[in-house]
Amino acid sequence: MRCKFCFATFQDVKHSILPKGHLPKEQAIEVVHHLADIGFEKITFAGGEPTLCPWLSELIKIAKNSGLTTMIVTNGSKLTDDFLEVNKNHLDWIALSIDSINPETNIEIGRAISGKTPLSIEYYKSIIDKIKHYGYGLKINTVVTNRNFSDNLSELIEYAQPKRWKMLQVLPIQGQNDSKIDSLILSDEQFLKFIDNHRKLESITDIIPESNYDMKGSYAMVDPAGRFYDNVNGKHNYSRPILEVGARIAIQQVSYDFNKFIERGGIYDWKNKKSFPTKITLSGCVGSGKTTVGILLAAKLQYNFISIGNRTRQFAETKGLSIVQFQELCLRYTEMDKQIDFEFSNECNNSDRLIIDYRLGFKFIKNAYHIFLKISEETAIERIKSSNRSAETSETICQRNESFKNQFLNAYGVDYTMPKNYDLIVDVEQFKDAVEVVEFIINNLNQSL
Repeated sequence: MRCKFCFATFQDVKHSILPKGHLPKEQAIEVVHHLADIGFEKITFAGGEPTLCPWLSELIKIAKNSGLTTMIVTNGSKLTDDFLEVNKNHLDWIALSIDSINPETNIEIGRAISGKTPLSIEYYKSIIDKIKHYGYGLKINTVVTNRNFSDNLSELIEYAQPKRWKMLQVLPIQGQNDSKIDSLILSDEQFLKFIDNHRKLESITDIIPESNYDMKGSYAMVDPAGRFYDNVNGKHNYSRPILEVGARIAIQQVSYDFNKFIERGGIYDWKNKKSFPTKITLSGCVGSGKTTVGILLAAKLQYNFISIGNRTRQFAETKGLSIVQFQELCLRYTEMDKQIDFEFSNECNNSDRLIIDYRLGFKFIKNAYHIFLKISEETAIERIKSSNRSAETSETICQRNESFKNQFLNAYGVDYTMPKNYDLIVDVEQFKDAVEVVEFIINNLNQSL
């Protein structure tokens, strides 16, 4: 791509000591070993675009085998299935650089292939789906300029639900982007406007704003020539090459402020270890057994069970309505539905060790494991009849399922029955009872650790 704001073009490096623009593979590998040897715990391969490096996968594997948590920052254009498959055991995090979903804006700022072809929102969503499918931790990085500070990325962030979303104030760096940056500079007030416009998303992702002050001197960075460098004075200051003087000496030759690193939120749970989820959501159509499975699963894991259905019924009662009447009302007035979702999801997101009966759990509950219980309407009516719920018929079940689907489509534009929304699909018809379903779920959770 041709991002005009890029603060790490390294044309100065290419024109001075490194004509090819990068170290040979063997020396790059040696630099990674040096970083691991002096105690770094995490390494991020960035650019430019790191996936253009032919030996990136080798560097990632060596870093991981050296005990480092691994990450790449990428524009996503080359995240093929082959790349995601090859690196799934050694790459922990993928940070997607997404600045706008407006094609014209992306072309204007250069966030486009060859500066001409921007990626579509559909492409971003498909890449996000694949990143999650392969089990990578997802971050999103957004550079905020005066061309996108009024943009609303809520739809994309709500879809992606990244673990972290970095908002980076466009940073002028002499010798890197100063020939193109003037038209993109924004004020602190404009930067704050972008942040404030997205505060509501704090319930689904960790928002990490970084001003120009935050970014200067708070990163331990290595250039393509294998030298530490800093940006404290608004330009790059380079150490001697790591392979020449060693990493311990080289890092002392630049200004790196560990306290600023901490202040800007640099310390977080970056190991991305797969651990037993502290929140599990259950979704499914009418008669799938969500409540029964949820109560049994909570008892088995010694978690608490909580249900959106109970909250909805309580809310409906305060309005003097039956649950069916209330559901019909929500189809006409989505704000009522949204109020319940907002309050319920906030409660769940602020607690742990929960089994959550919630059809929209995949959308609103962050850092959770999402399960869909699949059942045919024919089997559902048989189960409901056997539980003495005689008022239910195949017609009413069909109507209720359709009503839920339309309710969520109308309010949020999401189809809760889509398999891509879930970590596990359980065909409950394959099991004798809810106890077997719970055993199957727990076995799958154990196998995924």
